[in-house]
Amino acid sequence: MLDASVDNRIKLTLNFQEPDRVPVCDFIDNPKIFQYFSPGLDISIQEKVKAYHELGIDVCWQFERRRNYRHEGLLKRLQRFALRKPRMDVLSNEELNEEMKDFAQQQSLFAPNTYLAMSAEGILSVAYKTLGYEEFCRKMYVELIQIERLIDIYAENLYQRALLFAKAELGPLFFIKDDIAYDKGLMFSNVFLEQQWLPRIRESIEPLKEKGIKVILHSCGNISGILDPLIDSGIDGIHPIDSTSGMDIGILKKTYAKNLILFGNIDIAGHGDGLSIDEKTKKCIKSASFNGGHFIGSDKGIGKRLSLQEVLAFFTSLKEYGTYPHYGNDQ
Repeated sequence: MLDASVDNRIKLTLNFQEPDRVPVCDFIDNPKIFQYFSPGLDISIQEKVKAYHELGIDVCWQFERRRNYRHEGLLKRLQRFALRKPRMDVLSNEELNEEMKDFAQQQSLFAPNTYLAMSAEGILSVAYKTLGYEEFCRKMYVELIQIERLIDIYAENLYQRALLFAKAELGPLFFIKDDIAYDKGLMFSNVFLEQQWLPRIRESIEPLKEKGIKVILHSCGNISGILDPLIDSGIDGIHPIDSTSGMDIGILKKTYAKNLILFGNIDIAGHGDGLSIDEKTKKCIKSASFNGGHFIGSDKGIGKRLSLQEVLAFFTSLKEYGTYPHYGNDQ
């Protein structure tokens, strides 16, 4: 069961109210961090959870599907890829139920100090990764009906995951992983996205919207060109707001106020911006955290390339400067 203070912090923020401090949302994929908090131990899920708790992460946004119960399924998938026949079918009820069971078990392990949110494959990115991006784009123009059939399959998988999650009442957050942009803009035209992608997203998330669950789109790159249609389709928030792609979290806060929940967006590694981690943290909080609706975190996740010192400095900064009240430029 989630600690009451963590639960309250998350729910207030999702409803654009200020809790005790800015909630932290991130995902760790860095063995150095796990080993720091559990020296000499094999890295199991328990050791991973300990790192999240020690660092003060309120939300882990990415669900790592464990391999134990999927061993045979993975072998079958590898065989398909070896034969150049990637999987293009609807997940079975057995697969979906096993996945949700695994998620609920992991979620209980992350409690009481961290909420593990569901993250599910979206519709487009899994489709173009299956076919290859160039082949996907070619078929968009010469064999569109095949593309429509393929993304219908992934839309159905997303719908079934959303339905099971909503029925199981496993919390207020559901992330959809669908990369639709590069650093400089969208990977597809607005016409294609609004005619083919967003209607399927809208239908797929209906079970979540009916239960009041907030739906967050995870996409790298600059997605600013599709934000209004995204909101109209039922998306409640965006993650991770890639700062190196030109997305300005302060402008987003001013523009969308209480219409869009924001996640991110601190560039821990730097990329020549000349700011210290403390300066970045204070700037991000001042720009986006006032009036709630903002989960602070990295803009690319806690990946393997980051040093232990960089990561520890980042989370120390969040603890130092993350307490409310904060006042934005308009306050």
